[in-house]
Amino acid sequence: MLCQIADITNGVISLFASGRLSTKDYCQQIAPIIEEYQNQSGKTCIYIEADVLLEGWESQSLSGVGEIQLPSFDALVLVGGPDWFGNAVRLMGPFMQGEVAWYALEDKPQAIEWITAKLSCPLTR
Repeated sequence: MLCQIADITNGVISLFASGRLSTKDYCQQIAPIIEEYQNQSGKTCIYIEADVLLEGWESQSLSGVGEIQLPSFDALVLVGGPDWFGNAVRLMGPFMQGEVAWYALEDKPQAIEWITAKLSCPLTR
């Protein structure tokens, strides 16, 4: 499940992830939200908080059938999740088109501070 939550701060797309994420969740619910924010502000900062029940994406989302591709973004912060989540973010971060960070759930205030600071920085693209 991937769903929108109340914005952690104005101008930041705020999402919650748990369980197995689906292509349908992303394409029907999340992609339109991201597109709307991009059209409104020209800058895309995304906050995703995950619980320990996060399993990852459905296999077809990664195999080329209904594949997920994140749109361009300026900054993405991921918070919490199971033990493997932080390692995956650190591994894939350098391959992303925008700035990426991961924080443990107990460091949520620092994650919010990090993503909020990205709103006032010049565009990174």
